[in-house]
Amino acid sequence: MGLFSKPDVIYFKVSGMNCGACERKIFVALNSLKGVKKVEASSTEGIVKVTCKNVSEENLRETIIDVGYSVE
Repeated sequence: MGLFSKPDVIYFKVSGMNCGACERKIFVALNSLKGVKKVEASSTEGIVKVTCKNVSEENLRETIIDVGYSVE
């Protein structure tokens, strides 16, 4: 095992994300969290993929909810 651990990849099913502006809103909010490395949001699939390290799933979920979307 090396000195560096791999980042976590967490997927969320998100409701209410309908367009590119919605994707961007979630992208900006999640990227503001320390430890988030990459965010991919797809309004067509209703999926948000977050690559992060040392960030709780609950914190990510709350951030998505705080900007106005539902997480299933």
